[in-house]
Amino acid sequence: MKEINNIADFLISEDESLESVLGLMEKGGERILLVVDKENRLLGTITDGDIRRELISSGLKASSNAQKIMNSSPYSSTNKDKRIWKKLFSEHDIEHLPICNEDKTVEKIIRFTPENNDILKNVSVLIFAGGKGVRMGEKYSDIPKSIIEVDGKALIQRVIENLTSQGFSDISIALSHESEKIVNYLDNNLPQHSFNYIFEKNPKGTAGSLFELIKKKEVEDNILAINSDILFETNLTKFLEHHVELTNDITVGTAKYSYKLPYGVVNENDSNNISIEEKPIHKFNVLSGIYLFRKKLLSNFKIEKIDMDNLIDLSQNKEYLVGYYDIGSTWMDVGNEEALELATKFVRSKLI
Repeated sequence: MKEINNIADFLISEDESLESVLGLMEKGGERILLVVDKENRLLGTITDGDIRRELISSGLKASSNAQKIMNSSPYSSTNKDKRIWKKLFSEHDIEHLPICNEDKTVEKIIRFTPENNDILKNVSVLIFAGGKGVRMGEKYSDIPKSIIEVDGKALIQRVIENLTSQGFSDISIALSHESEKIVNYLDNNLPQHSFNYIFEKNPKGTAGSLFELIKKKEVEDNILAINSDILFETNLTKFLEHHVELTNDITVGTAKYSYKLPYGVVNENDSNNISIEEKPIHKFNVLSGIYLFRKKLLSNFKIEKIDMDNLIDLSQNKEYLVGYYDIGSTWMDVGNEEALELATKFVRSKLI
């Protein structure tokens, strides 16, 4: 755990505009701001996830303020015992904990720092990078989706750097559409890394390359499979520990996604009574494009071509253990040009 005692850069008023919040979030560099009153008493917190949800729901030109964006019921502590802090981090899966005195005046912020875990080094990784990116529009029609750049760096490069920063080194990449462009890009931009490439002459579906991977003798018992067109921040150690602890054959990573309906909703209670819910926020658990597989499960199938949803359904039908793990809300799928514009804003503001 890291104690942040100089908290001046993290304290904001509830009247701060969204644009101001973005700038202060970038300046602070911790992906959290504390909304306080004039006496520095805690009113709420704003995380990078809160800002992303507001931008996704209201658009890039949203004119919100801190009061609207903030979590008004954040976890905090008046206790000075580090064991209590550690318990709060574990129970509530939070990254930051404001420490306050009895009248809720903020004294410092505690940041959770995960312990190094060698378990990640015993996992093989497969990155799916064969997509054409047809939803990206005419502007990107000649560029494979995985090497479309977000703020000067390709999507797949960001995924790889995220993985290597967490201790992964055994990385394979499944290629199909214009594979030579992707190989050349990685050779030029990540020359310090070596990858095992799986070239698909014919499309094998969104999960078929997993069965090509396991033909290699050096593949580990667990395989982390991940899409190349996502941006995310999550503790993959916890993901793997969850997968192993539950002895799952497949663990599907899910992400939290919120959508704010831009209209008031009329609910009919009975024929003479209605209630109005003003611009409700709908929350979903969506597929994140990150999965963990046991190699033994894959070895039990003789498959050349299959999509991911069908593989998961087939496994459940054969009574293999399939579970899920919530990777949180620091995630986005860069599936179209609008999402690319939003991703660029997130990266520049250090929200992802």
